[in-house]
Amino acid sequence: MSTMQEASDLSKLKEAAGDDAALDTLSIYTIRLLAADMVDKASSGHLGTPFGCAPLANALWGKIMHFSPFQRWLNRDRFVLSVGHASALLYVMLHLTGNGLGGQYVVSMERLKQFRQAGSSTPGHPEFRMTSGVEVTTGPLGQGFANAVGMAIAEAHLAARFNKEGFPLFDNYTYVLAGDGCLMEGVSQEAASLAGHLKLSKLIVFYDDNKITIDGGTNLAFSEDTATIFAAKGWNVIQLPNGDSHDPRIFEKAVEEAKSQTEKPSIIVMRTTIGAGAGPNVEGKSKAHGGKFANLEEIRAKYFSPDGLRKSGQAVDKKVAEMVESEMARIGEKVLPKFFVPSQVERKFRQRGDEGDQMACAWNRMVGKYCRTFRESEPNLVQDLEDRMHGKYLSDNWRKDLDEYLRKEMKILDANLGTLLNHAEVREEEVAPPPFKRLKSDGALGFKQKAGRVYASEVLKCLVQNNPAIMGGAADVASSCGVHFPELQGHFLPASRAPGLAKASYAGRYIHFGVREHAMLAILNGVCSYSLIIPYGCTFTVFFQYGLPAIRMAAISKFPIFYIGTHDSIDVGEDGPTHQPVEVLPQLRAMPNLLVVRPADVSETVGAFEVLGDQYANFRDISQYVDPKPLARRPVFLMTSRGELGFPYKPNAGISGREGVKRGAYVVHDCFDVPMDDPAAGLVKLPTGARVPDIILIGSGQDVGLCMKAKEILLKWSSSFYEQLHKSFDGPVPLPVSHNQPCLKIRIISMPCWELFDEQDQDYQESVLLSNYTDVLSIYVEKAATKNTGHDKYAQYSVLMPSFGLSGKGADVERKLEFTEDFVASKVWAAWIDRGRHVQVAADTGDRGFSTWVSRMARRVGGN
Repeated sequence: MSTMQEASDLSKLKEAAGDDAALDTLSIYTIRLLAADMVDKASSGHLGTPFGCAPLANALWGKIMHFSPFQRWLNRDRFVLSVGHASALLYVMLHLTGNGLGGQYVVSMERLKQFRQAGSSTPGHPEFRMTSGVEVTTGPLGQGFANAVGMAIAEAHLAARFNKEGFPLFDNYTYVLAGDGCLMEGVSQEAASLAGHLKLSKLIVFYDDNKITIDGGTNLAFSEDTATIFAAKGWNVIQLPNGDSHDPRIFEKAVEEAKSQTEKPSIIVMRTTIGAGAGPNVEGKSKAHGGKFANLEEIRAKYFSPDGLRKSGQAVDKKVAEMVESEMARIGEKVLPKFFVPSQVERKFRQRGDEGDQMACAWNRMVGKYCRTFRESEPNLVQDLEDRMHGKYLSDNWRKDLDEYLRKEMKILDANLGTLLNHAEVREEEVAPPPFKRLKSDGALGFKQKAGRVYASEVLKCLVQNNPAIMGGAADVASSCGVHFPELQGHFLPASRAPGLAKASYAGRYIHFGVREHAMLAILNGVCSYSLIIPYGCTFTVFFQYGLPAIRMAAISKFPIFYIGTHDSIDVGEDGPTHQPVEVLPQLRAMPNLLVVRPADVSETVGAFEVLGDQYANFRDISQYVDPKPLARRPVFLMTSRGELGFPYKPNAGISGREGVKRGAYVVHDCFDVPMDDPAAGLVKLPTGARVPDIILIGSGQDVGLCMKAKEILLKWSSSFYEQLHKSFDGPVPLPVSHNQPCLKIRIISMPCWELFDEQDQDYQESVLLSNYTDVLSIYVEKAATKNTGHDKYAQYSVLMPSFGLSGKGADVERKLEFTEDFVASKVWAAWIDRGRHVQVAADTGDRGFSTWVSRMARRVGGN
């Protein structure tokens, strides 16, 4: 080749490089100004990070990440904006790349103009299912960081289960943008510790190290050596000292270095200037963090006019000025206007989107070839993949497994539980005595039911056994909660972390979260958002308080995660008030879009699992759970007991707990022994009055059994009371309703789930609560909840916890705090007698208003 030819080729290369550099620079200016226009129009938002991290965004979406705006295929790279307040940056990139283009969820320019407006799809912080392309809901700092760890766990697990040689179905990377605030949050440190331990090498975090928080410099509160800390946690640390650079190659190089090893997650410590490019009075200042920039028009003239660009004296800006001039000639403006995207910039990012769409199509073809290749040799694996990709995560026989388990348990209960009678039993040869003489129960003495946590463990095991999509773990209390089945699930661990431990690999389905409750729950959100996995998490009920922000994010996102909380009340006993949750149940009930189930027996426990399972059991369009479409999906919280759970007597109302859970509340034991009228069966027809109780006792969990025991006492007391009245009069005292019935008629209701009951039609609610019968006394009994937390929606009175518990054996604590059958019966009896003393007058319903019974805690020395 001649010297002249070599010089010519070199000149062309430099020119091309110069054009690329100019386009990257114009792209960065466009990103910054679009974000600024959004915040300016909304008069609200945060611009410091969108300006400072615009070069990173240009590199990620313009060069590095694999994404498809049109098809959100499962092997796409994930991007998590842990600094959720910088949402304008994410929305700008989703718009530039054409996310949702051609559909109703396109991130259009009009959507950008509606930033932070009520009802818009571009809310103040990113929300999953609200905006096409948003992977997780990130608001509180640190949540997104932990979510990303969950995504990396999901990728590693699915790759271990499904990938074959030549078929890398799952090999994507998860990228995170986190800031100083994220790393100050404890949840990030918990999640980072676990990610390093698990060697999640496909997790890459960009740490925006700009040294600024809202209140000022980070030196006010944050002086640790982040790089050293993460290195100690087992991370690969990469320093990127010039994060303000417009050259995407420096970011590409850092990512290549991160990808070059397979043993550690990577954190790229990226030194940036907050508000970079916004001018000397804004750049690097805490005021750059939030609010619109007062000098926005100066910034626009600097970046979007030829004169302003040439003033910088930079060679690259001169090239950009030529590109801007071309745009100005096209649209006839002196300065490019607000909400404007130069055609070259749009073409660049849309082309990247098109390339991603082609990747998605190629991946879909690979999946098809995979299924054809392995359908004969591994039919179960292929079927599992195909089912999950169409939204069906549970096997066809999942209900049958539960049926078989419940049948065995109910057979044991039917053989051992007696019958609590409302009527007296009278033999033919006997002269019918007053009904109080014949009231009795015939329960088996000494029979004990299993603990609630044991029932939950056994039902979970039934599902885990034949449903490989179920994956989860506990925060270091699996042995107490019973949610790990090593022979079935194995251990989600790199083998190098557990030498000699059987079934330790990324194919394992049990995650050892360690003592990291908050991280566990935030990680589950990431696992769920990745899709193809049914995530669950378990710990003591009281410790879910550590992770309530993550549960809240799941409820906002409609992630159908299964939470199992054990040790649900003062029944915990000796561990004392620090471990006895008396306010957690009301806290969770107050959270929208969360189903809270406190089952009363094994049948209700099975029903609770079915409430979750129904959300995963049917085929659905994959887009329904990866795009922002309304869904009737939500997380489920199962709250169950440390101690014995179940009814002391057989129910008599005809509806099983398994079905009753799905209605939220149902009648467990009614005030009559004859079933509902059925002429074909020759059943006795009861007068209407016999079906209307005098008293309704409502409970959940262990308290339903407590109510049944209190009912037995009340029936005996009322019969004895009638007997005394009978002896005091010369003539017979008329029975309240009919012969062979005690004075009091009492209905027992189990209300395992307020949310589901509130969703029932009014007729069903009335059939259970009989709210229109103003002379029926209704009382709610619940030792797992505190006073003034909503029970007056369902009952006139309540027996609840007044404050925290105390340490001691469970039975002793319950007696001390007056949650035994005799104490409950005494309170109900007192209310009934008091109501009888209230002389009714015209227009007086006899309802003396709501009140709450509480234990007389002042009698306990040192009581709270």
